[in-house]
Amino acid sequence: MDWFGTGSEEKKESVLTVYEISSTISRLLDDYSLKGVWVEGEVTNFHRHTSGHLYFSLLELKNKKTYLINCAMWRSCAIELEFSPKNGSSVRVYGSVEVYEPHGKFQFIVRDIIPCGEGDKHILVARWKEELSLLGYFDESRKKPLPKYPAKIGVVTASGGAAIKDIENVIQRRYPVEIIISPTSVQGETAHLQIAQALKKIDGRVDVIIIGRGGGSFEDLFAFNHPDVVTAVAECKTPVVSAVGHEIDYSLCDFAADVRAPTPSAAAEIVVPDRNELYREIRVYKKMLTGTLENRLYSESHNLENLRLHISRGKFEKLVNTQYERLDNLSVRLSKGIYMRLEKEKMNLDAIRSKLDFSDPTMPLKRGFCMIKSGDSLIKTASELKKGQNVTLHMSDGYADADIMEVYHGKKL
Repeated sequence: MDWFGTGSEEKKESVLTVYEISSTISRLLDDYSLKGVWVEGEVTNFHRHTSGHLYFSLLELKNKKTYLINCAMWRSCAIELEFSPKNGSSVRVYGSVEVYEPHGKFQFIVRDIIPCGEGDKHILVARWKEELSLLGYFDESRKKPLPKYPAKIGVVTASGGAAIKDIENVIQRRYPVEIIISPTSVQGETAHLQIAQALKKIDGRVDVIIIGRGGGSFEDLFAFNHPDVVTAVAECKTPVVSAVGHEIDYSLCDFAADVRAPTPSAAAEIVVPDRNELYREIRVYKKMLTGTLENRLYSESHNLENLRLHISRGKFEKLVNTQYERLDNLSVRLSKGIYMRLEKEKMNLDAIRSKLDFSDPTMPLKRGFCMIKSGDSLIKTASELKKGQNVTLHMSDGYADADIMEVYHGKKL
């Protein structure tokens, strides 16, 4: 019986199975135009799964209607994100539409997410990274080891920035050595050209180079992503430590450098040893050397005593004389060895002490010189002074406040 007034045969011909309609939807959505595309929208229903996968929807309000598309980002891509999306974030996502046929559902599989407003530059940096990587600039095989005891450290950064102050403070505290600054702008339209030129100027004149700046936004750090800077870093003959940004900020300059430091202060700690630790190691080595030599003398004396107890009385005198002669020779050799080793260690200690004394800013004060400061600034030339300026004169045993009566240019000794 046909309750609805249509033939059952005609009805059968128009029926599709669930599988057939799901497959049809899948084929329709498996279109090239939906693969590898950027989509803009507002993040909603954001959820980070314990597995590391990200699930969210992209929302758009248009013509008083709300449009949503479900998105998923697998852990392998999510761990490389440079920022954390959240509900309400306006983002641009890159990926492809995929259909899960058993449930007849489709979703957008995301491979990258960037904040809107920075999209073009993020895409540009991603392209630069791929191109520079193909040139081998990021290969581990290119990395140069840092010198253990550098005598000169070059710094490429803004001359009045916080980065140089942090670096100077750490080096002065740990291992005072000469610092040569190659100043440059660190942000702006032409900053990448200045940074690359500053690197080339100082390359080969120092033992290690620190390049960097304090933290900042993606836009602030953009110059350090430029191929000109990356190329200059990669082609440096001198080992380079990159300290661009802070703990979570990365730039392409970081990947090209021989070592990446999270902050300028950390970079300074990486490039120089701690002199207090060096002093401790020297004391330990000296104690070990003395103990080894004393043990050798004791062992030889003990062996001689054992021989004396096991020989016959008839051969006693001859063996004793032989062993005494051997002991004398050993004593002379050991004494000479001890003396030469101690002299060598003394020379090493004197060299280190001389190097540290030479770098000690208070040594000239003990020879009758004084250090002039205006506030926290060190006065190095007469041109930095002006009449009536109040300054502080630091001497080896104290300091004095003074007013500048007159400033004369030229030498008078």
